[in-house]
Amino acid sequence: MKYAVIDTETNGLFRFKDAAGVPVPADDPSQPRLAHLGIILVDEQLREERAIDLYVRPDGWKMEPDAFAVNGLTDEFLAENGADVLDVLDQYVRVIDAGYVIVAFNAQFDCKQMRGELRRAGLDDRFEQTPNICVMRASTALKIKKASGKGGFPSLSDVCAHFGIDHKAVHTAGGDARAALEIFRRLHAAGALPTARVHYSKTPPLHATEPPEGLSGKQASIVIVDEVEASVPERF
Repeated sequence: MKYAVIDTETNGLFRFKDAAGVPVPADDPSQPRLAHLGIILVDEQLREERAIDLYVRPDGWKMEPDAFAVNGLTDEFLAENGADVLDVLDQYVRVIDAGYVIVAFNAQFDCKQMRGELRRAGLDDRFEQTPNICVMRASTALKIKKASGKGGFPSLSDVCAHFGIDHKAVHTAGGDARAALEIFRRLHAAGALPTARVHYSKTPPLHATEPPEGLSGKQASIVIVDEVEASVPERF
């Protein structure tokens, strides 16, 4: 199995649920837009094959002040250095269609971000073809000490500190993807990784009860997320 470790930077914060607790679709107008995509492709031995690092040229959207405060991206920089979103999505789709399993720190966020952009572009969102592994959730079993002292999931910096990883280019898609790759390698070596899965919000369609094409039952499976109401549509 080969893997694609990804990270996304956006122009705002994702809304997973509204005030009533109902999931907000990935392509809802209120959702943020993709500004920077980093992908590191690795082979079965987790050796790097190549890296993809692309900025996205704004098309009717602007960087929000809160997002700029985190990633430092400006409208001017993206207009000068960004590629058309269709070209960026083409690179991502080629990776998915080639059978790479997606790995990310908070894969729920990054996969949903890419799903939203694909839908906005009128493309298939590749939902059922995107089994993924979240190294953030996998790290919770390690009882990592959080710098904030608060509960919840550890941050990328927390996990890097735990493993002694030199996290460079923080809050850039390329830098955060590389940090996630190093965490992935360590979890893999420790046998602490979950099975790559396609995550549904409720009972999957009948044709999706088998692993995605190209993956054996030991390599991928379907998980049903119990906490979401049964009335909520799939692939939100």
